[in-house]
Amino acid sequence: MENFDVILPAGGVLDDHFARVALTPYKALIKAQDNVVGLKSIEACQKTNRVGKMVLIGAKDVQDTFRTFVTSAISDTGDLTRNVSMGMRELKALNSDASHVLILTMDLPYVDEKALLRYIDMCPADADIVVPLVTKEEYLDRFPGSKSTFAKLSDGEFTIGCAYFVRPDVFVKLIPQIEKVVANRKNVFKLAQLLGFPFLLKVITKSISSTEVKAKCEELIGCKIAVVRGGPAELAFDIDELDDYEYALRNV
Repeated sequence: MENFDVILPAGGVLDDHFARVALTPYKALIKAQDNVVGLKSIEACQKTNRVGKMVLIGAKDVQDTFRTFVTSAISDTGDLTRNVSMGMRELKALNSDASHVLILTMDLPYVDEKALLRYIDMCPADADIVVPLVTKEEYLDRFPGSKSTFAKLSDGEFTIGCAYFVRPDVFVKLIPQIEKVVANRKNVFKLAQLLGFPFLLKVITKSISSTEVKAKCEELIGCKIAVVRGGPAELAFDIDELDDYEYALRNV
């Protein structure tokens, strides 16, 4: 696959207790694996030798830490979807001509160029959005004793990786639909209006498959989605909780 651009959302903020332990309020600036964790994502991208422009979105301290490593650094809005939208606009302002953009979070202590290249090479070129899906078994085989949240579906238990490979021209058009789903994600009745009660009932009763979820997302958003199975578990280990941080410190 040809070269691609990268958007690095780095808006994650820690709770007060976690921030005191980690000595920073920002996920991207947590020190683990002998360096600040956000640098792992940047270096992994750079070492693929397939990256064009890189746009980081974060608070001022985060921008100042990583500014020299990226093409552009812009301010965090506090909303992930808006941050990605701003990143897309920034790439356009930088005259990006890449056909694909990798959206990669900056709280991945185990990500490296091998994991990224393996994932990118698995991505179908004709998909508008590609999402890595990792089974519970694959995740725990790579990170034994760790904790994560898995979605229980009829065909297994899964977690989603934090790396999304998208077509920027299509993704920008989809943002209003994506924002609508995100805004209503905690309102069961509004979600039912969007998704349909039969679909929502299957979700609640855990009788739905990953294939059905993909098909519904394609119908709702209006694009071609590819789910990459068997991708690198390193893309799914993100530091959300103190337990994740302590695990990363213990397991280099």
